[in-house]
Amino acid sequence: MFKKFFFILILSLLSFNALKADVKTSYVDIDYILSNSIAGKSLLEKLKKEEKLKIDKFKISDENFRDKEKKIIAKKNLITNEEINKELKSLQIEFQSYKKNKIQEIKEFKDKRNRNVLNFIKMINPIIENYMTENSISILLDKKNIFIASKDYDITKNLITLIDKKIENIDIK
Repeated sequence: MFKKFFFILILSLLSFNALKADVKTSYVDIDYILSNSIAGKSLLEKLKKEEKLKIDKFKISDENFRDKEKKIIAKKNLITNEEINKELKSLQIEFQSYKKNKIQEIKEFKDKRNRNVLNFIKMINPIIENYMTENSISILLDKKNIFIASKDYDITKNLITLIDKKIENIDIK
């Protein structure tokens, strides 16, 4: 009885290891690919420039509103309270409209950034799938979802090399 149990246990362990050997798993750091591949760097740089232009434009507009408010307040002793209140109210309405447009532009820019990053990922997907096929990788995980793993399973740098060969530049849409 003990020999049968022992024999079945060894057989099942050997078959489990044989099944386990067929599945090759690796992981990749998509964020690292985005920020270190040529196309990813290009995309992020273009988005950063556009973001800086928007921020600069908003700073200038904010300063203009502060200047207008200071000018109105400076007139306090020269014009009546009604006229001051009227000008302040007009400025406040103008500022609310500006604030609404600013929020809308920020939202549109975030959507544009997300859309372009997603587009980049769609562009590199076939390259990754091809690499997986050529290297018999069955499962590919994102590095940020892994608690701990051997660096031998990290294929990020290999993929960056392939991506750099195939995609050098990406346009913002």
